Amino acid sequence: MLRERLRGGNPSSGCIYVEGAAPGQMLTVHIGLIDLDPLGFTNFRGSTGAMPGWMGGTGIGTHHRIVEIRDGLIRWSDELELPIAPMLGFVGVAPARERYHNGWAGYWGGNFDAQEVTTGSAVCLAVNAPGALLQIGDMHAIQGDGEICGAGGIEASGRVRVWCELSDKPGSMHWPRLVNETHIATLAMARPAEDAFRYALEAMILWLEESYGFARGEAYLLCGQVLEARCTAFVNPTFTYIAKMPKFVLPELSAGRST
Repeated sequence: MLRERLRGGNPSSGCIYVEGAAPGQMLTVHIGLIDLDPLGFTNFRGSTGAMPGWMGGTGIGTHHRIVEIRDGLIRWSDELELPIAPMLGFVGVAPARERYHNGWAGYWGGNFDAQEVTTGSAVCLAVNAPGALLQIGDMHAIQGDGEICGAGGIEASGRVRVWCELSDKPGSMHWPRLVNETHIATLAMARPAEDAFRYALEAMILWLEESYGFARGEAYLLCGQVLEARCTAFVNPTFTYIAKMPKFVLPELSAGRST
C-alpha cells in the first residue's frame, strides 16, 4: 500500500469531514487503542520556551536521541527502559475564521500536548465549520510535563482508533473539555501560562455550574480543595494548562445534561 510521508511539525491525519457536524454542536472524539511503531526520537535544538536562547545557546547545546520501542518499553539506554505512555499531542477541528499551523492550539483544540489525551479518554470540541474538519496526530510514546524539548516527548508514528459522536454544544463551553474514567477536565491555551490556567479554571467553574448544578461560589470553593492543574506544554506558541476535577465529587447527571 502506498503511503504518503507526513512532513513538518506536528503531522496529523485529516482534515476528516464528520457527516452531520455543524456549528453549534459539540464533537466528542473517543480515543481508542494506540499502536506504536518500533522507533521513536526526541530532539532539543538548543532553545525553547522553557529554555530560551535569546543571545545564543542555553548552555545545554543541541541534542537528539533515537530509541527502540518494544514490548511496551522505550529503550532509553542500555541501562534504562521507560514504560510507554502513548498519547496524541494534536486533536483539533477547524477554527471559525483563522488559519494556524499545527504548532498552535486554542478554542478549536489543536496542539494540546496533554498526556490525558490517550486511550480511554474523550475529547470534546466545539464545531466551528461544517463537517468539523477534524485532525488527529503528533503521536508520542511518552511525554513529560511541559514538553520542554520542543520536539517531544518521544515522537513516534503509529495507528490510533477513534470514533466520534455529535451533540448540542453546552452554552457555557468556550474551551475544549476532556472526560476519562476518573476525571472531567478543561484545557485552555494562552500566553503567559498564568492566563492559560485562569481560562481553564473559569471553564471548569462554568461547567460545574451548568451541567452539575453547583452554585458558582460553591464550585469555586470546591475547586480550592480538589482541583488538579498543571502546565502540560510550555514550548508551543500557546502554553497548555489542564484543570481536572475527580468524578467522586460530582453528583449524578440528570437527564439531558452534558457529560
